[in-house]
Amino acid sequence: MSTSSDLRQIQANMDKLKLAVAKAGSKQVNKMATKVMRKATATVAKDVGVPAKTIRGRFKQTARANAAKPIAKVRVNRMNMPAIRLFENRSNKMWIGRGGIVVGKYAIKRGFRQTLANGRTHLMQRRGKARYAIDVVKIPLSANLTNAVQAEVERARTEMQTELKQELAKEFGRILR
Repeated sequence: MSTSSDLRQIQANMDKLKLAVAKAGSKQVNKMATKVMRKATATVAKDVGVPAKTIRGRFKQTARANAAKPIAKVRVNRMNMPAIRLFENRSNKMWIGRGGIVVGKYAIKRGFRQTLANGRTHLMQRRGKARYAIDVVKIPLSANLTNAVQAEVERARTEMQTELKQELAKEFGRILR
């Protein structure tokens, strides 16, 4: 009678262990996804010259990893950013000169600041002599975001193994107590 109860106990412990390993793995995947978003945000913000808070809104974790499906999904908005967002960094001042303006490290030829009909303020630029030759000035972010995210994902892959070992060791310690 005792051997069958021992076998049941061993089976229950094995099931707990299997679930704990899956949970630890998914927990680590979520941690790494958050870390990738945070570091890529900081890198791009530094390159562009805006606060990290401005770039952070472009990242969204659409799916978190769980024990059944250990995959985290992150969506990145890679569209161009309006140049007016440069003013969110207090150190960026606008210098108006002859034939253009300079904001932070960006020089905009034939540029000016305008309040639009909807009440928003934008940096505009005259381009050519066509009928609708005025455009909102935008800063390209797609290349910066792509490169930063890819670099951080590669770095996360190398770090993941060591951190997963540590996380599993913690889980085994908790279960076997």
